[in-house]
Amino acid sequence: MIAPVLPENENERLASLHALQLLDTPNEQRFDRIVALTKAVLDVPIAYIALIDSDRQWFKSKVGMCDTVTQTPRDESFCGHAILQDTPLIIEDAHKDPRFFDNPMVTGEPFVRFYAGHPLQSEAGHNIATLCVVDTSARTFTDEDMEKFHRLAALAEHELSMLGVIATQRDMIETRNALVASQQALARELSEAADYVYQFLPSREVGIDEPVLIDYQFIASSRLGGDLLGYHDIDDDHQAYWLLDVTGHGVGASLLSVSAGNAIRSGQLAGDPRDPAALVATLNNAFPMERNNDKFFTIWYGVYQRSTRTLTYATAGHHPALLVDAQGNQQPLGMPGLMIGVIPDNAYEAQSVVIKPGSKLYLYSDGLYEIRGGEEDQLLGLDGIAEIIGQANRGSCSKTRLEHVIASVRAYQHGEESFADDVSLLEAAFVK
Repeated sequence: MIAPVLPENENERLASLHALQLLDTPNEQRFDRIVALTKAVLDVPIAYIALIDSDRQWFKSKVGMCDTVTQTPRDESFCGHAILQDTPLIIEDAHKDPRFFDNPMVTGEPFVRFYAGHPLQSEAGHNIATLCVVDTSARTFTDEDMEKFHRLAALAEHELSMLGVIATQRDMIETRNALVASQQALARELSEAADYVYQFLPSREVGIDEPVLIDYQFIASSRLGGDLLGYHDIDDDHQAYWLLDVTGHGVGASLLSVSAGNAIRSGQLAGDPRDPAALVATLNNAFPMERNNDKFFTIWYGVYQRSTRTLTYATAGHHPALLVDAQGNQQPLGMPGLMIGVIPDNAYEAQSVVIKPGSKLYLYSDGLYEIRGGEEDQLLGLDGIAEIIGQANRGSCSKTRLEHVIASVRAYQHGEESFADDVSLLEAAFVK
């Protein structure tokens, strides 16, 4: 086994890594999603994001590996070699590589044969982490695989860079007395952008005799994100429900969400809007991230056919919606898929479910559940928001169900009124 050497800029590299304050932190869904997508897109049993510390590689997110393994020695790591170069390190057969043939990770668990590690840079340009895929069999990495790998690594690197943005924003708040003029200008800009977004929200004017009653909540955060929700009749027999979330914050994210929402609502996209898989695929080709300032978005899109009581839906990087029947039984609707704009001509799959009378469909953005609170400052998560929605359907009070959900989430974050991210929540109640 040949241990990796230290890069010439090791001190600066470690400073960039430690400045992120990401080592030994809990799992985060934004990294977990990228790792899960990498495993699925490249069809490998193991994928992970590793941060390369002074004497260890620590796994920020992983799939296909033992849950108890959180780190391994840097001297034994493949990733220690990967950060020494600016291009991906591809080992098609570790048994034939003099650096790794007797490596403990090759001769023992997880029995690495194939390895691909893509270096991830800090904003200062230092290789601080890797996005990796592993197979227990030797394999060839094609040009198509490499293109996908580059795009997935760009997503991971983007999320790492967002940590610096968040830290910078925190510093700006702490020194706001010295930046009053610029903060006031920014507040006006965000307020105008928020008003612009609100103009595109759907009407709540639904008659009491309608077979489906709609209610929603949209709460813009102080940073203004890229959420947008909607519903509309496609024809007399089909009604669409959708929610999208653009990566990042600010006016750019909001403008992209409005553009995508307009495309959905106008019915001018190519293909049949009654076919969710086709519509999502069309959106993916219509909004490539390289033409939208490297921004991508997730979406849940469903179509309800009144005559058959069938809801057909497709997802692109978005978490599942939640279906609650009249007895309170819950069913997540949606499966993992690639975000919109990441890889052109990506195929998406649709699923269907028959809706029973009295059921309710809930679409919501991650700003509703990616919050911390409770006695131990725990992440609320998907299970937590599902429980709150269940309580709203079981209880009876002066509040609407959605008002109950919002109030419960605020109570979870110790009564804090504002949210760190946009909050979008739509309920479709199938009363007939």
